[in-house]
Amino acid sequence: MEQKDLEYYLNLEYQITISKMQENEGGGYSACIEQLGKYAFIGDGETVKEALEDLKEVKEILFAEYLEKGIPIPEPDH
Repeated sequence: MEQKDLEYYLNLEYQITISKMQENEGGGYSACIEQLGKYAFIGDGETVKEALEDLKEVKEILFAEYLEKGIPIPEPDH
């Protein structure tokens, strides 16, 4: 069986949910991958683009950690 590396998982296309945050939550936008854990795989920013870039960084950090610890990473279910 081929070992799936960080690059493999980073290139998968997970469904991302974009939400506008309320002003009392700081405003801006959040982007999350609910399939992987909407409270873990989440990024935020002043714009949608910033939220997506933040999520990309979070995804890379968490995937690397999961691979190191042997935690299974589900593939997109679409």
